[in-house]
Amino acid sequence: MPFNDNWTHLTDNVLNLYLTNSAIIGISVAIITLLIGVTTAWVTCFFNFPFRKTLSVILILPLAMPAYISAITYVGIFEDSNIIDIRNIYGAIFLISFVLYPYVYLLARSSFLEQSKEVFENSEMLSATYFKIFTKISLPLARPSIALGVTLATLDALADYGTVEFLGVPTFTTGIFRVWFGMEDTISAAQMASVFLTILFVIIIFEKNLRSKISYSESIKHSKPFERIEIKNLSKLLCILICLIPALIGFLIPFSQISIWAFFISDYGWGDEFFKIAFQTLALASLGAFIIIFTSIIISFTKRMRPDRFISRGTEIVAMGYAIPGPVIAIAVLVPLTFIDNSFGDLSLYFFEVHTGQILSGTLFTIIFAYAIRFSAIGIRTIDNGLKRISKTVDESATMLNITERKLIKDVHMPMMKSSILTGFLIIFVDIMKELPLTSILRPFNFNTLSVKAFELASDEMIVDASNLCFAIVLFGVLPVILIMRNIYGNRNHV
Repeated sequence: MPFNDNWTHLTDNVLNLYLTNSAIIGISVAIITLLIGVTTAWVTCFFNFPFRKTLSVILILPLAMPAYISAITYVGIFEDSNIIDIRNIYGAIFLISFVLYPYVYLLARSSFLEQSKEVFENSEMLSATYFKIFTKISLPLARPSIALGVTLATLDALADYGTVEFLGVPTFTTGIFRVWFGMEDTISAAQMASVFLTILFVIIIFEKNLRSKISYSESIKHSKPFERIEIKNLSKLLCILICLIPALIGFLIPFSQISIWAFFISDYGWGDEFFKIAFQTLALASLGAFIIIFTSIIISFTKRMRPDRFISRGTEIVAMGYAIPGPVIAIAVLVPLTFIDNSFGDLSLYFFEVHTGQILSGTLFTIIFAYAIRFSAIGIRTIDNGLKRISKTVDESATMLNITERKLIKDVHMPMMKSSILTGFLIIFVDIMKELPLTSILRPFNFNTLSVKAFELASDEMIVDASNLCFAIVLFGVLPVILIMRNIYGNRNHV
């Protein structure tokens, strides 16, 4: 791929800025989400204080709040204030961190809860302090899970487009978008995307190798859950504040504000245009989620019934799609599909004197295909986790009874997989609803979604009028979060 004058301009003037800002955001978000996620997980797991169960649930809610909606809301709150200015890289880091910390919180908390009572009793007998137990025992045992959570948060921060674009922070994702549409230079945009992809893959491989080298285990196989530590009143208040502040900043304040705007102030209203856009969004998200979860079921069952190294490696490659920013996927999809359309159109014009126009690009096929690249990892991981709960002896017994694979899947596996399938469908459904750059770039002509319209209104300084659309996005986003909470806490006797 040739390097043109635009690429020279980019490398000489702005590429270093894009790289620096992306690195600062990625590293800062990793540190902040690590501190918030691990601290809140430790507090809710090991100490007994008022409202602990409620706060442990509320801490997950920021997952339902897209970072760009949080940015839109806080800009609306502080736009008339000369004291706080969040339209900068520090505001982006702050807001992104407070909606992504639940990745670390969930994985760290799950790992802490699985640690045994006997380990802590033995440590207390040796007069170890709570802090020493945490740093020498709990943290090392949970390190692989924490590393995964931090990596997910970092990759999500690096892939963010809406927040940094709205706050005016130049990063790789906004740079790719500007080069592609501002300079109308697909080649330079693709070259930038290649550089960014290389960085992302290095991070993924580094995290995977790091976790593979870490091996901590407990020697006590039949462990009992530990009893939470009773603390003094001042410490109880401190624990409440530690858990309440992240939830307030990440979800409760922005959701309360957009609710007030949507129902009492907004002039946009709940009219025909809103319901048309809402219907289009729900239809697109439903279709995309159905297709992705259906293909995920086929892939996961193929892996189980016919184990093969090629299929496993292919699945790992597909799983990397979730870490790729929307503009990068849009380039990867649109460039070849446009080439196919043009080639087919030229052939049709040559033989039949009729140009076929856009058959693939600019249609729903393109955007669904892009969604599949972006979100298939969620569907495959969810189905795989569900299948792991079904013992292999079930398959072996079916083989001994001469039951066909089709009947085994239909009558045995699928009924047992309903929860996993529903979970995967809902998570993909909401992720498609929230997706901004992919939808904005690849949507068919005159086709709008809640996220795209909300961002357009907010970018035109009509933040209050965008609140109805933001409210609907967040409300739907709460659904899979509730399901995740039920799955996590419903199967435990100790919340």
